[in-house]
Amino acid sequence: MDYREAFNQTLEKFNISARSLALKSGVQERQISHFRKGKDLMAETLFALVTALPSEAKIYYFSCIGGESALETIDLRLLVKSMPIARKYEVLSLIAASLMESRENTDKSELMPAAS
Repeated sequence: MDYREAFNQTLEKFNISARSLALKSGVQERQISHFRKGKDLMAETLFALVTALPSEAKIYYFSCIGGESALETIDLRLLVKSMPIARKYEVLSLIAASLMESRENTDKSELMPAAS
């Protein structure tokens, strides 16, 4: 998928308006609109837009451009080593919460009677 299509899809998926992105990025709303309709942007402008996206939207955007395999090539050890300690605690908390949620969902599904 090309970068413009990925950008449009990201804004739609995460319900991000051009107005809110303009406020966060410093890029004029009409520039965003023109870009979404096919006009090119300077690389630094696109960088400002992508930088202003929420983290989940950035990940989604780059996975659209690079495909799902782009996320698989990230060296997690290097990524974790480069994080400040507060970010490591945040990631660890997120992993623990996700594991607990998975466990709760598994426990509930085991209690459900099997369909006949």
